[in-house]
Amino acid sequence: MSAEPKHPWRLVTNDRYRDVVRTVMGLSTASLLLPVFFAREFLGIESKMPLNTVFGAGVYWSWALLGLSVFAGVLFHFLSAKWVRLAWDQPVGIFGIPASENFIERAMDVCFWATALAFLVGLGLIVRFFVTYAAHP
Repeated sequence: MSAEPKHPWRLVTNDRYRDVVRTVMGLSTASLLLPVFFAREFLGIESKMPLNTVFGAGVYWSWALLGLSVFAGVLFHFLSAKWVRLAWDQPVGIFGIPASENFIERAMDVCFWATALAFLVGLGLIVRFFVTYAAHP
């Protein structure tokens, strides 16, 4: 391995994308608790009432999407390590299967956008629930 990476721009770019993904993963993880906290604190739903009688499908979909956001972020970080190996002109494989530079780059793009979009849609579904919530008698 040489003292300098073959593609130094990859390391800088990778760090910037990882920071964005790390931030979105943190927001997604925190957002998983929003419906429970806000339902009890701001909508005034008593602790005796089970939340599954209050939450609609949108809240469950939001949890699935926020979970997908976190998973895609973890996968992005895994692929990011492969991208760094490529910057140093090292061979790359995923679970022992050789992977091309093009594959790693495309997979990182998919994971990046999956992280961001799943977070935004999941958060949107949570906001929609709270804006349209009407107390049941």
